[in-house]
Amino acid sequence: MEKAREMTDFHELAGKCLRCGLCTIVCPVHQVEADEYTAARGRNLLASRVGGRRDFDKEFRKRFEKCLICGSCLDQCPQGISIDLLTLGVREQMVREKGLGLAKRAIFRYIMRDRERFGKVLRLAYRLQRYLPAGEGKIRHLPSFLSALGAGRRIPEIAPVFLRDRVTVVSSPPPGVETRIRVGLFMGCSIDYIFPEIGRKMIRFLNRHGVEVVTPMEQGCCSLPVIGAGDLKTGRAMAERNARAFKDLDLIVTGCATCGSALKDYGTFFGRGEDSGEMFLRFAHKIRDFSEFLIRDLDLQPEAFASGGRKWNDLKTTYHDPCHLRRYQGIAEEPRTVIGSVPGVELIEMEGCDECCGMGGSFGLSYYDISKKIADKKAAAVKETGADAVVTTCPGCRMQIIDTLGRNEMKQQVLHIADLLEP
Repeated sequence: MEKAREMTDFHELAGKCLRCGLCTIVCPVHQVEADEYTAARGRNLLASRVGGRRDFDKEFRKRFEKCLICGSCLDQCPQGISIDLLTLGVREQMVREKGLGLAKRAIFRYIMRDRERFGKVLRLAYRLQRYLPAGEGKIRHLPSFLSALGAGRRIPEIAPVFLRDRVTVVSSPPPGVETRIRVGLFMGCSIDYIFPEIGRKMIRFLNRHGVEVVTPMEQGCCSLPVIGAGDLKTGRAMAERNARAFKDLDLIVTGCATCGSALKDYGTFFGRGEDSGEMFLRFAHKIRDFSEFLIRDLDLQPEAFASGGRKWNDLKTTYHDPCHLRRYQGIAEEPRTVIGSVPGVELIEMEGCDECCGMGGSFGLSYYDISKKIADKKAAAVKETGADAVVTTCPGCRMQIIDTLGRNEMKQQVLHIADLLEP
């Protein structure tokens, strides 16, 4: 889905709102909280009245934080308002007027912006995570004193060895396999630091099908957490780093729906009226989701998924559409084509497969009680299918679904689509 939207003054966008309320019907937060100002209609009204610094009080800030940026409301709006960009515009203005809090300022500008420093902090966190209560497998529980990060949330362990330390910069096809194409791999934070096995499986599968994979170590965070918090200045610096890291590559593949959406939107976030706008637009056109690349670019046929790799025996799966893949990138059929082509795997569609899981990055941490209620609907839909496993293409959604299935005492595996293809 090509996007021609630009970051626009939020007053202009808010002024187009008809107050019809169609957004309230589909807003996942409004459905569980029933506060008029947590749906787009209410926030649009607040945004239209913003004048200066004094308007950004604590209640105003919370209402604009309580948006998942899931895009559920976008197709419902008869005016075609880019409600997501309106919300981000308000958050950006709040940062300009009020600044970032101390914690976010330290995390975004001191830690996440510097990939080497970020890695050092997470290596320290890896050593400390042993003191958290352990759950099943590699899942640990955040104790109640970390309430700001979501008391009781099940979170996967930080990996003992990061993806960047497990792979070479260039991974070539094995002997006897002709190189068809050369692509870059955008790791993202979750795959680099928490789920490195996903990245390794993607590389192995691509190599087996004639793809040379280049993983520039200069790359960093996609910057969406920073953009979502309204710190576009820091987000832009991070985006420039990524664009430079991949400047010599024509295609870039990612296994994270959220990262893919952010990277494709660099032109939207940073391209208006800037000399580097063309650079961001060119970069955005290089980005491919893993499933998108396999089906659209490599044009793999069903037999390609039957040769080598992982073997399954009557695995019943259901698929969760990440918001950042289906709504923001228009990719829905490609993952299903991949899943349906894997021998021994059956796809059973769940009700509300495209409804938000409630993670929304920092939303799922800051507003965990609301996030849980949204996710519980997803757990009920999974249970109804009778599937053995839930497949998704977003590590963030994967973490959320792991958490909600665990809380609901459900035993389904939660897999990334790459897990279906490689052992």
